Amino acid sequence: MKIVFRLLCSLAVIAAVSCKDDNPGGSTRTDEPMKVVRLARPAWYDNNPVEDGTAKYSVGTDPIRLEFFGWGESTDKTFTLDFPDDPSPYNRVILTYRMGGWNQGPSEWDNTTMFFVRNKQDNQWYEIARAFTPYGGGFGADWHKEFYLDVTEFLPMLRGETEFRAYYGGFDANDMRAHTVTLTFDLCEGASERKCVWTAKAYDTSRDGNTGYRAWAYGCAGYDIEAPERLGARTFDLPAEVRTVGMRVAISGHGHDQGKFPDRPNYRTKNAAEFDINTYEIKLNDEAEGVVGNIFYSNADNYPQAGTYQYDRANWGPGNPLYTHYWEIQNLPESGGELTLDFDLERFNSAMKEPNAEGIAQYIIEVDLFGYDR
Repeated sequence: MKIVFRLLCSLAVIAAVSCKDDNPGGSTRTDEPMKVVRLARPAWYDNNPVEDGTAKYSVGTDPIRLEFFGWGESTDKTFTLDFPDDPSPYNRVILTYRMGGWNQGPSEWDNTTMFFVRNKQDNQWYEIARAFTPYGGGFGADWHKEFYLDVTEFLPMLRGETEFRAYYGGFDANDMRAHTVTLTFDLCEGASERKCVWTAKAYDTSRDGNTGYRAWAYGCAGYDIEAPERLGARTFDLPAEVRTVGMRVAISGHGHDQGKFPDRPNYRTKNAAEFDINTYEIKLNDEAEGVVGNIFYSNADNYPQAGTYQYDRANWGPGNPLYTHYWEIQNLPESGGELTLDFDLERFNSAMKEPNAEGIAQYIIEVDLFGYDR
């Protein structure tokens, strides 16, 4: 898999470096070569990173019973939460994502759960969290598990009365057992080292997925995932005050397709795209080689549950949040300019003839850009 950036300006050198999790990577514009970095930022925490009492404002939901709400955006479960009208006193937001069960316990299957927040500035819905329910058949009524996600980049959207949507891709809820999710947002007080001054949505399969599962089919003839209306190039005008661009890549693979990867000699497909390893590459200005990220996650240390919970998967594991990736483009030119993003996948030939065929290889993708003033 490849992600290709074409930044239409004179700088064109790529450098791959790591950043510590507590370093926002907020460099000012300089004469140094432009570079793209992978931030060493956890996709989630197992323990609350702000238990020292710095959280000054908390808002949350009651347990949300997960059942099949429908396929499209119009049928998602909707709710609102009230945040401070002025987010400026806060510099960090931690989302506690609590999994639980209904009545006798959680449902049986590992299904996709997505939560979206509406940005009042551009009226777009941004995916703020994606997680996957556990194989819950062996858990009782008291079972629950918490994960902690840093969602600070969404702070400008969490202002006053804020709208949310929830999607659940499963049919396993009944009166006796169902998965539940409880969301709690903790806003931490303090001065921000940098401010998000620009936001853009690059790709979002949940808006026009063609598989029935808020995803795009992968390798299906006649439904090219690289088509302009899907993963084709997107061009953005960067405001002059943007000093760095953060990129949040949320991608998970699904399906049990036995198609072929034509560029992998003697490779036997392992149920694409859920159980097949894949990679992507970030490039600037069409350079021949860029920075590579993996779309695969080891579940060797996953917590015990029923089912195939220890099988490695395409960026996710049953009962865990998505393994989200965070990148940043630094050393942008002084005058802003155009940013063209092209997201390219490795070639794959599906064994299925229709994009909504049962088990077809597919990816749920959301790629969002956040422009910072430092």
